[in-house]
Amino acid sequence: MQDWQWRLDADCLVIELGRNVTQRLRFKRTVLRDRLPDSVSFSMDDAATFQRYADYLDEHSALSTSQQFEIALHAAALVRFGKLMLPQSWYFQFGPFSTEHPWPQTHLFCALTSGSSQGDFLIIEQDERCSLCMLVDDRFELAGFRSMERFEVTRVLNDRLQESLRHPMPRMGGHSKQWA
Repeated sequence: MQDWQWRLDADCLVIELGRNVTQRLRFKRTVLRDRLPDSVSFSMDDAATFQRYADYLDEHSALSTSQQFEIALHAAALVRFGKLMLPQSWYFQFGPFSTEHPWPQTHLFCALTSGSSQGDFLIIEQDERCSLCMLVDDRFELAGFRSMERFEVTRVLNDRLQESLRHPMPRMGGHSKQWA
């Protein structure tokens, strides 16, 4: 990782992994901050973020190793270069979580439901009110009139988060542990 470089190439973000290997990140330019440098080293913070997501995905995902690697890279890029987004919660149905019953911080996989579609997302950033979520499924329909592709992001209020089967909530007596 010490030789890795982030590079802004035309309108996309690319990471150079050394030995002439590059990985194009599939973000729309609108989710990245303005005035990004043309090239910047992959920092220790980037490495720690990447490793956090890689370890989580390794433990809780049935995705292939290459898919986990790509998701962890996209997550690290969002943490470093993502633009602040306003919540777009109106697309999504309410989940069982609230201020009184918060989302467990150990669960980075969540599901969001819009209309009759449900998709799995990875929580990239979270505070007491909102979560920035990146789609890990191939495609997700938003209320039948718009679709999202893998790696697209949305910010939602935490009361929209739902349990993902990729990392189920622990159960105690038929109820989630956080309700006990």
